Amino acid sequence: MVDPQLAQYSNTLFNVAFLAYIVAMVCYFFRLAFTRVSAEGVAASTTAGTRIGWLATGLAVSGWGVHLASVVTRGLAAGGRVPWGNMYEYASTMALLVVAVGLVVVQRRLSYGHLMGFVLAAAVLMMTSALMLFAEAGPLVPALQSYWIKIHTSAAMVASAIFIVGFAMTALYLVKDTAERRVAASSAYSGSTVGAGAIDAEPRPQGYEAEADLMEVEITSPLAQRQALSPVLFPVVPGLVVALFTLLVWRAPAAAVIAGSVAALLGTVSWYAVPYLPPAAKLDNLAYRTIAFAFPIWTFAIMAGAIWAEEAWGRYWGWDPKETGSFFTWVLYAAYLHARSTHGWRGRRAAWIGVTAFVALMVTFYAVNLFVVGLHSYAGIS
Repeated sequence: MVDPQLAQYSNTLFNVAFLAYIVAMVCYFFRLAFTRVSAEGVAASTTAGTRIGWLATGLAVSGWGVHLASVVTRGLAAGGRVPWGNMYEYASTMALLVVAVGLVVVQRRLSYGHLMGFVLAAAVLMMTSALMLFAEAGPLVPALQSYWIKIHTSAAMVASAIFIVGFAMTALYLVKDTAERRVAASSAYSGSTVGAGAIDAEPRPQGYEAEADLMEVEITSPLAQRQALSPVLFPVVPGLVVALFTLLVWRAPAAAVIAGSVAALLGTVSWYAVPYLPPAAKLDNLAYRTIAFAFPIWTFAIMAGAIWAEEAWGRYWGWDPKETGSFFTWVLYAAYLHARSTHGWRGRRAAWIGVTAFVALMVTFYAVNLFVVGLHSYAGIS
């Protein structure tokens, strides 16, 4: 039995959390502007940066609490079921998990709080897609009325949320590594930290270490890294890509313009933030550790899904579009982890495989769910 009043309460809490995340994201970006990073990757904020950082953290934590209440009340409003029975609920819960991973791992565990703006940006984009996929609270469709939804779907959400954070770190690594390479090339290796991707670059500098995380070359001015990158391409490329993806998936020009504008703004922020990012080798290592942690969870989700499929349809695997997309994503992330440990492929080459795997993950969630007909098609239900 659906409780309309509780459902409306959940929607209101979602909007409050959404606004809190946006304000917190802006504050985190302000903190980033007041942060300086040493050659060893140690971040230090000015007094103003520290104060803004505390405000950002308070907003993010408060927003997360409100968001959690929104997810819980959504499930209660729909009759006490799990609150991830459709794409709106799935995307909302995944955004909740992204923020949790960011706060616990990126900010608390690794002390990279100045990067939380990018994590919150990913969560805000995920919540934006949730709003575009909004569905009224209601009972689960018969195909999803199984205890396996608590096992298979929750594992897939957790892994996806961690993969999203891993993608954010991978993207920042590619940006930072490009800047470091260009500065190193223009100054004949006098000036900045050369990223992990430089291990496959020729010629290699004197004293090169085999382990990318240990390799450092001195640099002149961090601001030279920003000057080495195009301030035009950074907003234009992500803006066009996101706008095109939004237009193809939702076929809504207004939404495409908004999403593209947000992506362009994030591109500009990324360009501005280059001097304040940790060394590329640090970002590469963070992306690798994050994805390596998520990969076994994704593997378990696929296995649990196969067991559920046998119970529901009498076979473990049938190459349904959703199954195929999930497996293809698994193969790409396995290739990333393998490449990351293979000499000659770690660094930029492995990072691009990780980017491809993330694109496959997003296509599997959005395009397959919305447009491809299969056993997992429940009229927009994930």
